[in-house]
Amino acid sequence: MKNWGLYRAALRGIPPRGRVRESSLTDGVTRETERIFRKHRCVGASLCVFGAGGGELAFGDARRGMPARRDTVYRAASVSKFITALGAMKLREAGLDLDGDVNGYLPFSLRHPQAPDTPITLRMLLTHTAGLHDGKSYNAGVARGEPLSRILAGDSFAPHRPGEQWEYSNLGGGIAGAVMAAAAGKDFEALMQDTVFAPLGVTATYYPQRVQGELADARRILPPHRGPNYDAAERQKRPLPAAGADAERHYNLAHGSLCVSAPEMAKLGLAAMRPGFLTEESLREMRAAVSPFTGRADNLWQGIGTFILRDRALCPRAVWGHQGMAYGAVHGLFFDPESDRGYALLTSGASEARRGVLADLNADMIRLLLGE
Repeated sequence: MKNWGLYRAALRGIPPRGRVRESSLTDGVTRETERIFRKHRCVGASLCVFGAGGGELAFGDARRGMPARRDTVYRAASVSKFITALGAMKLREAGLDLDGDVNGYLPFSLRHPQAPDTPITLRMLLTHTAGLHDGKSYNAGVARGEPLSRILAGDSFAPHRPGEQWEYSNLGGGIAGAVMAAAAGKDFEALMQDTVFAPLGVTATYYPQRVQGELADARRILPPHRGPNYDAAERQKRPLPAAGADAERHYNLAHGSLCVSAPEMAKLGLAAMRPGFLTEESLREMRAAVSPFTGRADNLWQGIGTFILRDRALCPRAVWGHQGMAYGAVHGLFFDPESDRGYALLTSGASEARRGVLADLNADMIRLLLGE
């Protein structure tokens, strides 16, 4: 979608729906959150505010006939990249080199055709500076379940060389997870359970088949569709892939497949906001700006798996985290370490309108929950 003004105008023709079903936030924040969700035509949402003045809220429906609840599980889309980065930083503290050649962990050579002698590193993959591109071969290959080496043989490399420029890449995020799994000698699901989720007491999984409890659909608001764009029940019926570190097959987890509830995602946000799980030094490194969002947004910078938002119209201080958008769902995990406050938002569908990269929904939530 290129004309977001037209999209917003069309959105106003859709009647708002949904209501707050449960809330432990203050009455004022509850009312304003409900107004924002209705403004952006949310189908359903679960929200957890963490840190100072925390609380939880559920709104609308997770599926048709299934109310959203505080502990409803959602596919977190690209917020997964932020959680992958948490795992990478924990592995770095245990000795993993973020700046080494990833070819030592892959069953094939990952080299940019214009720079065959330039190593691609895990840091590049996690900061979208590896010279990778989500081309037609990636989109078609994911749909067909093709091996990673075949996808890379297509149009998966950007015109610029590794380290020269930022270009957001789901493919790069997925490869980062495959590299981490190979380095640890176990599949990515087991690695994240052992390295991140179990130590933090978090219930989460990269496989919808393993979700305990209710898993939300995702539905696109515009253009409307009779069925869900992400059908949770259908996803849960699919067979599980074989376990083990398999870069050729397991490249489609780390970038967007995390299934988690808002309260559990808030625990992961706290781990990135306060030292403890990671050292202060690791947190500083993860949050440090590597590149602006070249040509896509003038208020966002890229850290290690992290969005850095500097926009005084939304918050007078810098904000860190990540956004997720897929199948019509709009998610956000953002926090302000200075005020010791953040939010974890997961939806089953909402307006996808944005200015640059940041969704209008997340802009309003940042202004409400993290702004002055």
